Amino acid sequence: MCVYLVRLFGGMANTARKLSDYKCAVYSALWMLNPYVANISTRGSAESVVCACVMAVLYEVQQKRIARGSVLFGLAVHLKIYPIIYAVPLLVVLSDTNFGSSARNQTVSQQMLDRVISWFNVHRAMFFVISASVFFALNVAMYAVYGMEFVDETYVYHVSRKDHRHNYSMWFLPIYLQFYSPTSLLMGLVSFVPQALAVAVLGVSFNSDLYFAAFTQTFAFVAYNKVCTAQYFIWYMCILPVVWPYSKMGFVQASLVVGVWVLSQALYLQQAYKLEFLGQNTFEWLWVAGAGIFVANNWILSQVVAKQRVVSVFDAGKELKVKKAQ
Repeated sequence: MCVYLVRLFGGMANTARKLSDYKCAVYSALWMLNPYVANISTRGSAESVVCACVMAVLYEVQQKRIARGSVLFGLAVHLKIYPIIYAVPLLVVLSDTNFGSSARNQTVSQQMLDRVISWFNVHRAMFFVISASVFFALNVAMYAVYGMEFVDETYVYHVSRKDHRHNYSMWFLPIYLQFYSPTSLLMGLVSFVPQALAVAVLGVSFNSDLYFAAFTQTFAFVAYNKVCTAQYFIWYMCILPVVWPYSKMGFVQASLVVGVWVLSQALYLQQAYKLEFLGQNTFEWLWVAGAGIFVANNWILSQVVAKQRVVSVFDAGKELKVKKAQ
């Protein structure tokens, strides 16, 4: 059901951006006919529920229905903490310029002062208050039912989490080697720094195209995360049908990007198979493979950014200039 809801919101987003019904159907296949999505969604994972909430949030804001988008955002962050990263482009895009206020004839100093003041406009205040209220109301309800167990398993767990198996991240081996040392916790906290910087920069840089901002943010978040498992990949796959129509990649380059993405994981899984099923000590090669996935994902992201036409979600006919990734 939620897999279809993702397709529904993606299709409506593309329709609102002036794509034909045929193209909407073709791009929806990137999600609906994706074997990766089918496998993750039918093995008991609830990732598609969160993906449906995320797509609903982006679509509602695209339609300038802030109240609905705020409620859904609060729900999405409650279900899974990672959608909080979308607060960056969402808050930036909720400007007076995008939501109806027109600029007046002013001096440069007055314009700069207005820009500072405008950050605290009614649209951002509404989004923050409503989404935060929904989020905390749901948390209070869950706390009333489950107590501190809910807090520990939902939030505290992510700070102290140590996944040294089934983890594509190159952080897994250093954390494994220092598993019972306080150093491992420090490593986990340090890993958040480059991740947070990458997510923030991408969110601000591409905020006018909410879908592309969310896609690049999620891709970077997963690539830089200290824990990376297969189910995380559909977090950005759900946004792909709305992003891909504006890519300038040719068939050959797109095939190369997908090939690198698949091959980097295959090399990792080869070593993981030797460790888990054959009992061979392949920890060092697993770390090398994890580092390879990290490098591959950074290269893929640079190629995607370099070939993307950034188009405002509020003006389907307006293409914004963006510098190619170096």
